[in-house]
Amino acid sequence: MNETSKDLQWFPQLDDEEIKFTHTEIMAKFVASIDANGYPHLSFITSNKAISPDIVKWGEFTKGMSKSNVLANPKQGFLYMTAEMPFRFLQIKADLDYISTEGEDAVDFNQMSLFRYNTYMRIYKVYFNKVKSARKCRKISLLGIIKGILLNLNPFRFRGKTGKQEKRVGAVGKRLFSGPIFPKFISYIDNDGYPVIIPCFQARIVENKRIVIPFSQFSKDLRQIPAGAKVSMFAMDFETVNQMIKGTYLGVQKKVGIVDIEVVYNSMPPKVGEIYPNKVKLKKITEFPEIL
Repeated sequence: MNETSKDLQWFPQLDDEEIKFTHTEIMAKFVASIDANGYPHLSFITSNKAISPDIVKWGEFTKGMSKSNVLANPKQGFLYMTAEMPFRFLQIKADLDYISTEGEDAVDFNQMSLFRYNTYMRIYKVYFNKVKSARKCRKISLLGIIKGILLNLNPFRFRGKTGKQEKRVGAVGKRLFSGPIFPKFISYIDNDGYPVIIPCFQARIVENKRIVIPFSQFSKDLRQIPAGAKVSMFAMDFETVNQMIKGTYLGVQKKVGIVDIEVVYNSMPPKVGEIYPNKVKLKKITEFPEIL
């Protein structure tokens, strides 16, 4: 699929087809908020859909950074992507409008297959967001994914190397950010202050401290990220094991984008939060108290 400048055009509202697209239950749904340090923060939130041309809502069932982020800064970016090939995706910018704890606002989310029979995990708070702008649905070309795989098989993919290995990313993150067809996404703050989320399956980790992004797909989108920008990246496998990194976009070096990893964030239970730099020392428990 040829990329054109028209693909980057933003429209003031969603149309009926795009609203219906967001109602698909089994798909990748992301909310990008802005954290206290100015990084985009990517959250995988399945209870998330448009309900009108200018309203998107998403639900909360656990506390996380995205909730506190939007209270401090209402600007958000959204991305919806189908779970099966041919992949299609939709990008939205929106502002937090209001929060509801009324049961009827969460009924549709709690009737989803994920929550319907789960008495321990229910949506209890709903965030309503006013759409600022949206792009038209686009396809993720299989050819673009294949090109990315081939480029990363080429020894030139190691252009981002410094010659020094580090341990910023653990085994799980390394597997996710190295998987040749695992879904990966990058988010940056656009000129208007809203996060934008871009698919980048072709991204790969280098030396456990950098992410290299060939421009084999969505090059026009990626080239809009300014050098020095704070970014976040999210990688997941097909069983939704995932991890996020935050860092600085170093710009284009020898036809690839480079991200320097500064923070690794685990968004999966049992331990949610930053795991690099490790602010909390983890202790292995080998003895358990006797229960009387």
